[in-house]
Amino acid sequence: MNRISSDPFSADHDAVHAAASARTVAEVNVEETSGIDELFFSRTDGRGVIEAYNEIFVRVAGFAGSELQGAPHKIIRHSEMPKAVFWLLWNGLKQGSPVGAYVKNKTKEGKYYWVFAIASPIEGGGYLSVRLKPSSPLLDGVQDLYREALDAEKAEDLSPEDSALRLMERIKELGFPTYAMFQAHAIHQEFEARRVVMHKPQFADLSNINTISDNAAKLRHELNLLSEKFHNAALLTANMKIFAAKLPVGRSTINEIAKNYDLMLRDIQNHLKTLHVVEEYEGLWEVSRDQNSFFMLCASHLMEELCVNFEKEGCLGGKTSKSEETRTLNRLRNDYKKQSLEAVLHGIQSALTIQRRTEFLRRMILGLSTIRIACRVEAGMLRDSAKGLDNIVGRLDGFHDEVEAHLAVIQQAVNAILKGVDRSITGQPEAA
Repeated sequence: MNRISSDPFSADHDAVHAAASARTVAEVNVEETSGIDELFFSRTDGRGVIEAYNEIFVRVAGFAGSELQGAPHKIIRHSEMPKAVFWLLWNGLKQGSPVGAYVKNKTKEGKYYWVFAIASPIEGGGYLSVRLKPSSPLLDGVQDLYREALDAEKAEDLSPEDSALRLMERIKELGFPTYAMFQAHAIHQEFEARRVVMHKPQFADLSNINTISDNAAKLRHELNLLSEKFHNAALLTANMKIFAAKLPVGRSTINEIAKNYDLMLRDIQNHLKTLHVVEEYEGLWEVSRDQNSFFMLCASHLMEELCVNFEKEGCLGGKTSKSEETRTLNRLRNDYKKQSLEAVLHGIQSALTIQRRTEFLRRMILGLSTIRIACRVEAGMLRDSAKGLDNIVGRLDGFHDEVEAHLAVIQQAVNAILKGVDRSITGQPEAA
């Protein structure tokens, strides 16, 4: 990968005078209009110098092609954009992965326009950014975050990195442990909001991944509750052993039942650990598989649409032909498709593993229930000589009823995940 500067759009070049002229234009609080259906892109070299773009970008930005060609991408930077965002954007690109970000840009006349940009390293060096008009409610919250970050940068003279780390603390407070998790959520929200406005049908693959993701979250929640239940159940066996020690007759039988029950409890607790994986994400770019699937699938569909639209446009940018630029777009689209497929396939394997382990868990709990029934039978035989054992048996019955209720929810979640997996494999949408 080509080396990139810490400031993504700070390259020196022959068009520096055009960029300087653009920065002197007074910014006005007037939004430049663009269509929700429009996608525009630009491609730069490794220094951030513009080499290609499409007609929509020229129209929205308001610059002539000659002013864009060879200019730094910062020619459209708005003064109300915090440095933190660009630091995050290019820190991610240095990892070799696509990065999504909300960006407020400036036209040649000083107007503003918001985009959600998906920037990616491309084969042969350089970067390509695809932009869509944001339309989800998430943008309002992002604007507030950006204002906070910008104010802090000015008041405290923060470096781009320090400002980015502070911005990440705010993003974490919103429930996103890493920036990669936030950008995956954001692109999905923008993609779906745009689809609804454009009256497009749901994409089957995204619908299926959404089904898998929602039920995986439900599954994790239920497994967590089940783990707590089994942990607390250890008190029941302890009480059973204490009770057995006080019995005049039947002591050894009840004690043996308690031991077997305790051993089975421990086995189930160990098995639950293989099912319940605590999700901990560190750094900026770790992301769950299902959220990464959202990001890559949305990016793939947007690139597909861009490629189709580009066929109808002229190719702008003096260093490339339309056929060459089309090949660049298609390569990036295919790369997105490949990564999205890998993410979906991993989700399928995870779902099948969960299914096998859940079936084994059911068999283990059936064995535990058999021991519980043996305790109930023994309590009936001891009768008056084992007063109080009925109370323990009743609590065991209540515990098993609760376990069965959790298992029913878990099984529903597993079935829904596998249904989503089946649709992902066959490419079929969810039935209405």
